[in-house]
Amino acid sequence: MHGKPADPIKTAPGQLMGTATKATIGAAGGVIAMPDQYISVQIPAGAVDANTEFSIQEVTPNEAVSTGRLFRILPEGIILKKPVEITFRYTDADIDGGGEDYLYPCYQSSNGVWHKVMDCTLDKGNKTLKVATTHFSDWSCFREIDIHAQKEEIGSKEEVELSVFAMDSYKENEQSEDLVLTAIPLTSDKIVAWKVVSGGGTISGDKSAKVKYTAPATDSKTEVMIEVTVKNVLSQSDPRRPGNGGLSIVRKKITILPEEYVIWTIGGKKYTGMFFALGVFDGHAIMTATAVDNEMSFHTNGTKLGKYSFGELDDPKTSTFSGTDGYVTYNSDYTECVTFKKVVGEGAVVFETFGESGGGIVQGTFEGTLYKIKNCEVTNRHIVGSFRVKRTY
Repeated sequence: MHGKPADPIKTAPGQLMGTATKATIGAAGGVIAMPDQYISVQIPAGAVDANTEFSIQEVTPNEAVSTGRLFRILPEGIILKKPVEITFRYTDADIDGGGEDYLYPCYQSSNGVWHKVMDCTLDKGNKTLKVATTHFSDWSCFREIDIHAQKEEIGSKEEVELSVFAMDSYKENEQSEDLVLTAIPLTSDKIVAWKVVSGGGTISGDKSAKVKYTAPATDSKTEVMIEVTVKNVLSQSDPRRPGNGGLSIVRKKITILPEEYVIWTIGGKKYTGMFFALGVFDGHAIMTATAVDNEMSFHTNGTKLGKYSFGELDDPKTSTFSGTDGYVTYNSDYTECVTFKKVVGEGAVVFETFGESGGGIVQGTFEGTLYKIKNCEVTNRHIVGSFRVKRTY
């Protein structure tokens, strides 16, 4: 660990996804776990005096900390008389390209700061990572070193920026048991080499922490493996694990899609458009996409490059959005029952490329919060995705 840096990693809390798993546990103790058993919490006898409702709910992952699946464990602020044990049953996706030795538990405190817990138990045989704690918040596993991609799915011949990053940690004070996470700036002297391991394509900017990858031409879905070797980046962490500042090799899988695609995630479920179209009518762009058991659409009041925030289409550079989850439609705005006030979600459509009518490529991204109101009760879903389609009009 290095001396105290200027900036700890601090982010806004993630948005809830899916349905909470709940259990009432009393003085005798018990276990609460997500249905797929990815995360479970063992509450020992005597941790609480009376029946208490515990819950676990998935939260949108945090790219700044390179978390995998992220979970909100409640009740936050509860006083536990004994430590509880959180168990992560990590998957191949959690360690893809990096291995277990870079994997540690982390949590986000109420002020948004991320913390690493060094005192944990890694069991490679059973693929579990266990940690004892006396408090609840948002918990996950994170990787100390990783490759970030602007997008993990890109089109044929498309270019994407890749960056390698690492995180160090420090004690906030002598009384603190857990560590505060901070990003390590990677300079060119720490980069040994980037390379395409499999799948084709080219990399430019070899001795930099940020490089450009250009995908090969393809008319079918394929996968590419990118690798970077760095040196003298990680300080010694858990002495039971290998790696004390020498060479570290990490890999990143990039999916190459055909020339046209629409992909999105809503309610924690990922979809690929089977049928989609984008046209321009009276200067407004309208796109629709349909997948198996799902559909989405947006309407922007312009075609210039840049950001179109969710809002009223009478306002400059705005958009409206809708998407489905479980055959229920969620929209970018709703009207409150009592006040009849229109509420607009945070979100936007971003155009990166906008080609000419009759086959020009339109490319961009979208992300935001969509709402459903029924019987005056409001529910929401987070949606995020990207598109690269040919204009029909």
